[in-house]
Amino acid sequence: VEGFGLPEFAAVMEKQLCTLLMPQLIRHIQIFYESMRRVKTTLYFKVGTSGTGGMGLNIPYTHSEEKPSRVLLSKSAIAGAHTMLLFLMARTPDAPITKEIKPTAAIAWKKIAYGPIIRQGKPVVLYDCPPGEAVILEEKLQLKAERSWTRLQQPDGQEAVLHSVFIDTGENGLFSRGEFEALTTPGQMEFVTPEEIAHNLIYEIKGGNTGHDIINALDNATLAPTYRAGAMRQSALDRLAELERIHQVDSVAFEMLGPPRVTKLLYEAYLLKLTCRTLKGVLEKEPRELACQLEDLLRSHQQLRSTIISIGIPILLADGRSLLRGPEIKTPPFNGSNELPATAENIEHWSGEGWIDLRPKSLALWQRRIRQIFQEIAGLPAEDSSSRFCRDRRYWLQEEEINIGKVVSWILAREEHGERIKD
Repeated sequence: VEGFGLPEFAAVMEKQLCTLLMPQLIRHIQIFYESMRRVKTTLYFKVGTSGTGGMGLNIPYTHSEEKPSRVLLSKSAIAGAHTMLLFLMARTPDAPITKEIKPTAAIAWKKIAYGPIIRQGKPVVLYDCPPGEAVILEEKLQLKAERSWTRLQQPDGQEAVLHSVFIDTGENGLFSRGEFEALTTPGQMEFVTPEEIAHNLIYEIKGGNTGHDIINALDNATLAPTYRAGAMRQSALDRLAELERIHQVDSVAFEMLGPPRVTKLLYEAYLLKLTCRTLKGVLEKEPRELACQLEDLLRSHQQLRSTIISIGIPILLADGRSLLRGPEIKTPPFNGSNELPATAENIEHWSGEGWIDLRPKSLALWQRRIRQIFQEIAGLPAEDSSSRFCRDRRYWLQEEEINIGKVVSWILAREEHGERIKD
């Protein structure tokens, strides 16, 4: 199109991207959570919305759009998405206690008075169109036509604005008596007072249970881990182990659970299991010796090496510069550039996020982890046989060999702070 080049296209695309709702909402929650975590906020309480005042898709109150209104449905969709993100934040260990009350009615009122009618922050200006200056409807109606009206003025020369009796409902604006009466009639949107919302909010903050906390309601309505699944878990693990023995293969990771760091940790733990067999065996060797043994293992086992690099996990050898890789690598992800600087800083980051790292310092880190596990075991009361501890002595020591799933889940809980806090 003439006069519409790349700069104009880029400006239009930037404007379009800036109006996308979901990316902004997600970024808002990320910044919001991190801010509250840093200042150690203890409680966050949101007064939310259903988007339609509690009515359904048939809501008759729209802003001159089609029905059902795309604008109102967008509002409801974002409100629901925000609630689900708060639901996740409430399940995060270092997040504040998170609650939300979601009124499903109009909220009123702030003031009843007579005065100028304010709409979108400005008084409604009065115009007049005498019958003699009426617009004749022909083939087309022009939404923005030439002036056929007159702006009214007050006797003092200032522009005349609409004055009337109104009820101020806060964020929803000013309603006339007729509008308020229609809106609040039983069977319509009806309404709830701000004082009732505040009473519920304060009662919840004090530790009471109003029954109106959406986050708590979702907690109780969701289907949590079940007794049946827990009872059948060991049966599934036993069957998997049986098939491993039959087919003489170890099922370690396929890089489907994500992120690549989980696969990296599982395979590093597996290599330690093949080399040292037990957790104590890992501590009996120097990191440099371990690095050499793990590298020799991968050099001599083509199938093991092939499996790892074929699922997108590179292997950084002990020298810190040699990389075994396949056609695809998961870390770093492709972001438009096919070449990235292999700086020491980048290698350190990539090896931590998704490369199997055979450098001695990586093996020293594994030894520190295992020592910490043994410190936790030593800290358990020797005579305690209650249900207090999930990871007790029996959990760690009943199996002679390293259990890679247990070790990696411990790392995710301790190092990544990724432990579930609600059922």
